[in-house]
Amino acid sequence: MFKYPPIDDQILDLLRTKDEFIVLGHVSPDGDCLSSQMAMYSLLLKLGKTVHLANAGPFDRSEISHLRSDFLAHIDSELYHRNPIAVVVDCSSPDRLGHLGAEIDGLTTVVFDHHSSGEQFGTYRYIVPRSVSTTLIIMQLYKALDVEISQEIAEHLFFGFATDSGFFRFINAYRGETLRLAAELVDLGVSPNVMNDRMTGGKSLGYVKYLGKLIDRSESYYDGKLMISSSCLSDRDTYITTDKPSDLLYTMLLSVKGVEVVIFFKELEMGVTEVGFRSSHQSTVDVGALAEQFGGGGHKKAAGATVHQKISETRKLLIEAVGKLL
Repeated sequence: MFKYPPIDDQILDLLRTKDEFIVLGHVSPDGDCLSSQMAMYSLLLKLGKTVHLANAGPFDRSEISHLRSDFLAHIDSELYHRNPIAVVVDCSSPDRLGHLGAEIDGLTTVVFDHHSSGEQFGTYRYIVPRSVSTTLIIMQLYKALDVEISQEIAEHLFFGFATDSGFFRFINAYRGETLRLAAELVDLGVSPNVMNDRMTGGKSLGYVKYLGKLIDRSESYYDGKLMISSSCLSDRDTYITTDKPSDLLYTMLLSVKGVEVVIFFKELEMGVTEVGFRSSHQSTVDVGALAEQFGGGGHKKAAGATVHQKISETRKLLIEAVGKLL
């Protein structure tokens, strides 16, 4: 039976004794990233610390746009020279922090993460690839520091777990500890019904039409083992592209018989392409390792990268790379 390893005493002492912290997460933050940042922020506040949240964004999706004002977009020199501790959550490499990676260079850094690939970084690290989400790692930190988990914090912890587990769909056999942790959070007042509505509800008609267009654009390669779809800058003129349809898109395309890998390309600006990777549970393709080759990272079955090339060039490179793996 899997058990979370003990957290290094050096990390616990650092959190107990230092006074000021910056909590950072990866670019294009998802549910696990933002929930981990919020839960870590609350933990440090409960310990009596001065805490700042920072994320390079973007925060353009409707469900997170209201959070932009809570997060620093840059670390200014005054804050940097106070020598705060940088706590990085749900991030597999400094590149995934965007411009904030360079802005915290030289600060003592503690990394809490569950990604299986990426670049090892940070002064101290607590990385548990077998954890379903980073929020469940933060939950272990609450327990190690004997800090009470309120209902609000429990909701952050559960939401990150729910998004990264596909609402329980990605949990394998012999992982009962994950369900027991989820049950603890439910007993603290979390409603799975409400969490599911928060994940899947409130979408606009424009979002649904955008998703439909991306499905219509899907292309099949290598005898149906790879499927891709793409979103270009021009889509902004026709569709609402700020709400990311990728999770539903991946689910739909992975449900096609014989599909092992799905890649979604989104043109962020001319010469910059965001790439999302997913592989089926039956596939031997490690998309986390593949993403790492292109400056990103993630898990064996789910990963992402930002590639500084035109979308047409990025598509060609990735299609060829997946072909070699298949």
